[in-house]
Amino acid sequence: MGVDGQVWRLMCQDDLVGEIVIEEADFPWLRGRFVAEPAFAAVEPLFARSLALADAEDWEGFDGVHTEIAKTLSLVSPTGPVAEFLLHIQDGHAWFRWSDEPFDQEENGVVPVVKASEAPRSGGVEADLPVMTWERFWQLIEVLGGTVGIETCQGVEEGCARLTELLSREPVGQIIGFGEKLAEALHRLDQARFGTLPIFGRVLPDGSPFPQSDDHFLYTRAAVVAAGRDAYEGVFDDPERFVPFTARQCEELLYAHEEAFEQVTGKEWDRLTRYDYESCSNRDGWPDLDG
Repeated sequence: MGVDGQVWRLMCQDDLVGEIVIEEADFPWLRGRFVAEPAFAAVEPLFARSLALADAEDWEGFDGVHTEIAKTLSLVSPTGPVAEFLLHIQDGHAWFRWSDEPFDQEENGVVPVVKASEAPRSGGVEADLPVMTWERFWQLIEVLGGTVGIETCQGVEEGCARLTELLSREPVGQIIGFGEKLAEALHRLDQARFGTLPIFGRVLPDGSPFPQSDDHFLYTRAAVVAAGRDAYEGVFDDPERFVPFTARQCEELLYAHEEAFEQVTGKEWDRLTRYDYESCSNRDGWPDLDG
C-alpha cells in the first residue's frame, strides 16, 4: 500500500504543531507538504538552525539541534507515535526518516575528537575530527558476517546495506568517525608485503603470477577489514594469512558510511579522511617506493 496522501502529525505534548501530507517516498525518507499550525512559530527556529548548521557542516551542532527537536516534539504516523525521527522543515515542505526503535546515541550526546597531532593528515582535513572507538567500529563490522560472507562482492551487498542502516542511526559525528576508522584500518594494511602478493588462484597467460593492481589491492584490504578484527589483526602477525584475501573483494564497504551520511544529512559525502587509504599512500609501508 502506498504512502501518498498519508497525514502525519507533529505534536508538542497535546498541541498540534502541524501536519505533513505525504507526497513522495524516497527510502529512507518520506517527503510532503507541511501545513503549519500557530504552535509551529515557537519551534520554527530549531528547523531553520538545523539546516544552517548542515550548510556550515557543523555536525556536532546539527546533532544537538535534532536532539532538542526530538525532546520537544513527537511525530505521529497514521498508526500512532514513532519512537525516533529525523525531521527537516523548510518553506512549507517537510522531509523525514523515522524508526520504530530509538536510534543509537553516544552517552550524554558527547562525541570525542582526535587532535591533529595524533595522526598523519591528508590535505584539507579539519584539525579536530569526531572519532569512533575501535570497539564500536569492530562491532559494526561484525554485521558483514565475517570471512565466510566476503568471498565475492555480491556476498557483502546485504551486509553493507545493513551496516549503512545501523550507521544512519548514529549521530553524524559517529558516521564521520566510522569513516575515519575505516580509512585508518585500510591505511595500516597498505604495505608492500601485502600489496606485492600475487592474486591467489590466478596466473597470467604465460603462467607467471597475476599481480594486484592498485584498485584490486584496495578492495582486497577492504575484504580483510570486513572479515573482522581477528582476521585483520592476524595478517600483521602472519602475512601468509593475507594470501586468500587477494582473491576476494569488498569495494562496497568503502561507501557504507558515505551512504549513511547522505541519508542523515541529505548531503553527499565530500570529505577527506585524515588517513589516505589509496594504495601505496602509506610511505612507511612502502619504504622503497620512489616519490
